[in-house]
Amino acid sequence: MATDRKKGNYLGTDIDGKWWKRHRADGMLSRGNGELWMDAEGIHFHRLLLKQDILIRWDAMTGFSLGKWHAGKWLAGYPVLKVHWEKDGTSLCSGFFLVKDWDEARQFVADLTAKIA
Repeated sequence: MATDRKKGNYLGTDIDGKWWKRHRADGMLSRGNGELWMDAEGIHFHRLLLKQDILIRWDAMTGFSLGKWHAGKWLAGYPVLKVHWEKDGTSLCSGFFLVKDWDEARQFVADLTAKIA
């Protein structure tokens, strides 16, 4: 199930849909460039210059969406992948910038949605 790595940017993880309230645990406070990949555990993101990867487990994910901004960051209209998930009863949403093309982003969301269905 491992996939090719996609270069991209981690934009942060907001809590309960509030962009100003950011999740700080599990190494998720620092934004930055890196690589995203998937395996049997879930979605991983390795930020450059940091040792700890971000891991969002498949069983914690509740859905995916696309937007033009996330956690206070706007990307000039490019698609932002939003991974919706829960941890310890808290609703979280992690944002990633991976591709500039909206059709490609929509297909990626459809593929991800099929994995958790």
